[in-house]
Amino acid sequence: MFMNANLFEPGKSKPERVFVQSAAKQNTRFDGRKTSEFRDVKLNFGADWGTVTVSMGDTMVLAQVSYDIGTPTSARPNEGTLHLNVDIKGVSYLDEAQATYDQRSLTLNSLLERTFRSSRCLDLESLCIAVEQHVWCVRVDINVLNHDGNLYDASTIATLAALMHFRRPDVSYIDDQIRTYSERERELMPLLFLHYPVSVTYCVYKSTPQPLVDPTLLEENAADSIIVLSFNSYQELCTLNAGGTAPTNVRTIMQCAHSAARRSKALVQFVRKALELDMEKRQQSKHVAGLIDLLDGSLSKFSFKRLMEQEQPMEVDAVQPSQASRAESEQKPEKMTIEEQSQAGQKPAVKDDSSWLPEGNDVTQEQQNTEQIVKENAAKNTKATKSKPNRGKNKAGKKQAAAKKQNQSDSEEEATHII
Repeated sequence: MFMNANLFEPGKSKPERVFVQSAAKQNTRFDGRKTSEFRDVKLNFGADWGTVTVSMGDTMVLAQVSYDIGTPTSARPNEGTLHLNVDIKGVSYLDEAQATYDQRSLTLNSLLERTFRSSRCLDLESLCIAVEQHVWCVRVDINVLNHDGNLYDASTIATLAALMHFRRPDVSYIDDQIRTYSERERELMPLLFLHYPVSVTYCVYKSTPQPLVDPTLLEENAADSIIVLSFNSYQELCTLNAGGTAPTNVRTIMQCAHSAARRSKALVQFVRKALELDMEKRQQSKHVAGLIDLLDGSLSKFSFKRLMEQEQPMEVDAVQPSQASRAESEQKPEKMTIEEQSQAGQKPAVKDDSSWLPEGNDVTQEQQNTEQIVKENAAKNTKATKSKPNRGKNKAGKKQAAAKKQNQSDSEEEATHII
């Protein structure tokens, strides 16, 4: 976390902007990453359902889901509601006008609303208890604990993981009365999803056409333009937010979109694996970590690099041949090519073509060539006879052609008879 005595955000001054842009022109970053390299994402779940912390480098976000039974809106009487709220008061930096908090909170809140509510990732109809009377109201509170850039990606990952981790109690509506069942009576029910959106952020500078992915706070404030792309696990575009002074062409946006689609799919797989491991821990251990243990850093967090790197050797083993095929390949002698034989000093083996020749006939190469030429001429003559005759030919020409055909047929009959 950057600490400033003058309460100015890093990257706001002109010398810092020039320094960051000159470094981006040389394809260098201050944390040693490449332009297309992401920071490691670490995920941890709390004791309560729907409590998640996400850290990306020094950026840390806490998301918590709460629920209540309320009344639906008049426009959608058979759907539940989803509310999102972002709080960055604790770590937001103040500029001269002291408007950083309002600007960041509004933009971040609007981005989350578009990513999760406008794209309709949740099945809100499943949250309905009684039409036009009672529905589930789900609320997600995102608290920024530490800010080192790229709050968009950290907030969307935390919100998605919290909603996937959340469980609500089962209810029944009989005789205009709602009965809520406890966890001992009935199992808690997860939320139903239609798709799983995740956002990826890029910074664009005028000094270089290559965008920087997953920017830090210094790189984000010094950037000329910021592109935020939200994709789901099906690699479908959910939201696109691009703004700034740097001109962004179609090629740059498409390049960012291809990379963001792959990144979003991998992040959704990472969240699912972390949820499976968390469920295994809950079933094995009686004591579950609370909020203090979650923020303390004493717990082992689920790392994106560790979980996703475990899949790579498994995929490689599936591609490798079996042991039996390896043993056969070792027993069989390898055939040397003509170039290898010439380098080793051996005479290259000449292919024997005598096997396909008829027995008892000594056919030379000249006779083969003449036979091939005769066959080509015969094929040309057959093509010429198959073509349709022109209508402008006279009767004499037709008679001559008929006489030639008769002579040819007589000669063919005689030849077959003699043979």
